[in-house]
Amino acid sequence: MDLNPLTTPNTVLTSALNATFVTFNGNEYVLQNDMGNGRVETAKLPEGYIPIGTTELGGIIYIVSYNPLIDQC
Repeated sequence: MDLNPLTTPNTVLTSALNATFVTFNGNEYVLQNDMGNGRVETAKLPEGYIPIGTTELGGIIYIVSYNPLIDQC
């Protein structure tokens, strides 16, 4: 029985909660911390819509959402 623990190489990312990979020229990557678990009081989704993705660009957060009841995104 092998008692060696599983190891992950330093070049592999297995989890990145509240983080984003950023690249400047496609050859280098930087792991950037993203704000998470924050509360936004000034925005809400209409009833029935489910968030399916988010991104931030220029200080603006964009949320992609879908309403399966009326088949609209």
